[in-house]
Amino acid sequence: MTVSAGSSQESRPGSAGQSEPAVVAERPALWRRMVQFQTDRPAPELPRGEARAGFVREVTRWPCLGARPPMLRGRGLELPEPGDWRAIWTCLYGHVDEDICERPAFLDLESTGLGHGSGTVAFVVGLATPIAGGWQIEQWLLSQLSAEAAMLADLADRLRALAGPLVTFNGASFDLPLLRGRLRRCGLKTDVLAGTHLDLLPVARRLWRGRGPDCRLTTLERTQLGVWREGDIAGRAIPEVFWAALRQPNDPGARQAVRRVAGHNLVDVLTMPALADVMARTLVAPADPELERRAADHRNVIGRRLRKALARDGVADARAAGPGAPADSVVAARTGQDVPSRRVAHLGP
Repeated sequence: MTVSAGSSQESRPGSAGQSEPAVVAERPALWRRMVQFQTDRPAPELPRGEARAGFVREVTRWPCLGARPPMLRGRGLELPEPGDWRAIWTCLYGHVDEDICERPAFLDLESTGLGHGSGTVAFVVGLATPIAGGWQIEQWLLSQLSAEAAMLADLADRLRALAGPLVTFNGASFDLPLLRGRLRRCGLKTDVLAGTHLDLLPVARRLWRGRGPDCRLTTLERTQLGVWREGDIAGRAIPEVFWAALRQPNDPGARQAVRRVAGHNLVDVLTMPALADVMARTLVAPADPELERRAADHRNVIGRRLRKALARDGVADARAAGPGAPADSVVAARTGQDVPSRRVAHLGP
């Protein structure tokens, strides 16, 4: 499996021989170190990125088995096969809404702060989506503050094209509120964030709280996936990277810091689907009585959410039907499968 050459348009294998845009040609050695496979698989091609008015979109193809970024140590990542995702989604979310669950977008962003204020900017955004034979990683890197609206518009167009649910890790508290605020600030619609969303953090806490040091993503990578990060940029150092790159755009150290943030983001969106697979396996076949109890708690949470959604829909239907409508016709034929997915926004604690 090779890594395709990415651009603002869909990448095509075999395009590595074409001329590279200057924005990518500056850093071939660094990118080869960042995305090389740690197995006997062929070395991937250099990802291509097309500079577009102050931001870059890069695309990387990733196999399901046997590969990991150099930042990770341990065994190769095991990403779920695209055909397995429907069953995983049903375990984690609780119901299947038509076929949208087969097109998930694992989203993670890196920003200039930890709050949602007007001064916090998302300058790296990553998406991981299943494709035939593996996964596709797309990353948007902002290089000019004036291009934020253009970058977010491109990201929103991509999410609309995918038309699937969003999956995040702590996205309900951070990623989605921040993106929603930035979209509004740029005068863009927020409809792409209004659909189905699964936050993996509450599920992780439900399964593993108290069975390890904490439920941070990096901790679960070590305890559940058997991998750990080496040479990763510290989270507290990420906010200043973008401002430093703006102040010194030609400084090699500033540019390399941005690449380290992009590498950090790449690992985040790769380990999330791997972790979701482990969560589903744990829910289906708990390894001990304590995990069996926790898996039952998770199913109870799903049941409560679905019942609340049905009740809300019943009230809405009754209001729409009017005071003279028969009670039986209000919620006739409604089941958990029919619950509008956006009504069960994210499975919180």
